[in-house]
Amino acid sequence: MDERILVLAPRGRDAPVIAETLAGLGHHTVICADLPVLTRALQEGAGAAILTEEALAQDATETLNAWLSAQPPWSDFPFIVLVTKQAGKRARADADRLQAMGNIVLLERPINAETLVSAAASALRARRRQYRARDQLTDQAKAEAQLRFALDAGHLGAWDLDLDSRGLTTSQQTKAHFGRAADEPLTLDDIEAAVHPQDAARRLAALETSIAEGGDYDVEYRVTWPDGSLHWLQVRGRLNLHTPGQARRMSGVILDVTDAKTAEAALRAMNETLERRVTESVRELQHSNARLLEEIGEREQAQAALVQAQKMDAIGQLTGGIAHDFNNLLTAIVGNIDMIERRSDDPRVQRMAANAREGVERATKLTAQLLAFSRSQQLDLQPVEVDALITGMGDLLARTLGHTVEIRTDLRAGAARANADPNQLELAILNLAINARDAMSDGGTVTIASRTADGWREGLKPGYYVVITVADTGHGIPADLLQKVFDPFFTTKSVGKGTGLGLSQVYGIATQSGGTVRVESTVNVGTTIQVWLPVSDAAERLRPSDAPSSETPLSQGERVLVVDDDPGVRQFIVQCLRSLGYTVTEAAGGQAGLDRIATDRPDLMVVDFAMPGVNGAQVAADARKAFPTLAVLLVTGYADAQAIKDLVKSEAVLRKPFKVSDLAVSVRRALEEAARVLDYSP
Repeated sequence: MDERILVLAPRGRDAPVIAETLAGLGHHTVICADLPVLTRALQEGAGAAILTEEALAQDATETLNAWLSAQPPWSDFPFIVLVTKQAGKRARADADRLQAMGNIVLLERPINAETLVSAAASALRARRRQYRARDQLTDQAKAEAQLRFALDAGHLGAWDLDLDSRGLTTSQQTKAHFGRAADEPLTLDDIEAAVHPQDAARRLAALETSIAEGGDYDVEYRVTWPDGSLHWLQVRGRLNLHTPGQARRMSGVILDVTDAKTAEAALRAMNETLERRVTESVRELQHSNARLLEEIGEREQAQAALVQAQKMDAIGQLTGGIAHDFNNLLTAIVGNIDMIERRSDDPRVQRMAANAREGVERATKLTAQLLAFSRSQQLDLQPVEVDALITGMGDLLARTLGHTVEIRTDLRAGAARANADPNQLELAILNLAINARDAMSDGGTVTIASRTADGWREGLKPGYYVVITVADTGHGIPADLLQKVFDPFFTTKSVGKGTGLGLSQVYGIATQSGGTVRVESTVNVGTTIQVWLPVSDAAERLRPSDAPSSETPLSQGERVLVVDDDPGVRQFIVQCLRSLGYTVTEAAGGQAGLDRIATDRPDLMVVDFAMPGVNGAQVAADARKAFPTLAVLLVTGYADAQAIKDLVKSEAVLRKPFKVSDLAVSVRRALEEAARVLDYSP
């Protein structure tokens, strides 16, 4: 429809001859009887029109002229007018009619078919260019509409600054961020006058630095609205370079962050008073405990009712689930392996026990990883020996990358420890290795290296860092895509082979840990990704799992009550504690443990967290009400022990599965902590 050729030749056989000639070359032609019919056909769509001069002499050109005047900006419809050669000038009326048509080509008759066909083809090519311009204008309008919608949805204002003339163009949202109505003017002078005096120099320095160095403009400052209210604004912009090194314009967005700044200030104020409030809370708690001790003889009956009510309230709220049950099994297994290793000197038995321990440790790691994948956890930042972590990933990397990829390591970080979450760091390295493998369709080499470096590079705080490098020999990343590789959902992989979240996750892990990620890539050579993590400044301390057996703390005559509903785990704990010299009694459940406290008078209660009926947290709370000086050690099979620690902030927590040395160290620490609290009590 859009490329048909309209033919209007009312005299003789001109119209059929023209249509037949063009149709023979594949053109779609439509013969029109008169100008009104031609005009209606133009309204339906056409690529060109061929008409004779005498057709325009009719008194029906008004509708055609009206259609021509109503053409959209992209349209300049082409006409081919067949005219008769005249000795003199045409009449003024005829010339005006031709002039009013705009885009016309005059062909004098008689004409040959070749000339006519060439003129028609040229007119169609011109019309096609107009259609392409129409499509481009339509796409541009849609894109602009989508951009305006996105900016409005995010409450982002847009602005554009002419750096030479200081001319400023702003959106309505930008004006609103400065307290101005949509119809009010907003100039650069108005903005500079609205900036808070304490922020003016910082704003100007950021703008001048961006112009001088060609970097992004990113600054936050306060502005005073016409009504006198104070608001925080976040402004970001980027230079549009007219010629190399010469900035002509800067464009960007602006956002009102007053609410976020207010919340940040409130949080800072709350943190400043936290210590005082904690001290007051501890004092009130100590006073309440002292009063409870004085009244305990009179309130035994009421206390029993309260314990029952709390027990019913706790039923069903916390369950061990798969992690608790599986870790219970692992606790019994690893404990007995530990006992075998301690009590047997037979090398063969020791070797078999070591093999069994390795399997249990893999199962423990697998359980923790599966649970970490299934929940959203905050990073558990701690000192991590990177070289040891990468070495431990050898089998996992080999199985994951396959036999077509050669894995090389160059580990030079030594004993340096990075501040990171070991599970998330391992996942990040695995993600990078998988990306490297996918970049080498025909196989290649993946090199994983580590080293230490100082943080002089842009974007890092001064200090020492552990740098983990993953390099491949793949196809590389084009330079124009490098700045997008960390964008969520951006991927260079084919459809179905990547979500675009892997590098975003790596970047998030690194930045949350106080570091960053850098990418270098050359097409057809390979890609190198560096993960920078700050060296941990935490003092190294011996964790229970690292304590050698020769330093295992022994009993100093204390009594311990073990409360666990799992017979295998409970028996293992009892045996371990007795081997360490403690006097041990046991109970098969929470209520049974509470019933035994008064008669056993233990110095420490070791209690499982997830038990039917009364969970470990409730048992600890009820026991503390009756015996405030009782030390408590909670044992949990959950992977996220920190969540349990947050729930019962005053208790020590030991995560299953554990070794004898882990149990010994945790018991001693719980006893010592209880003794320190008692010494500081009024």
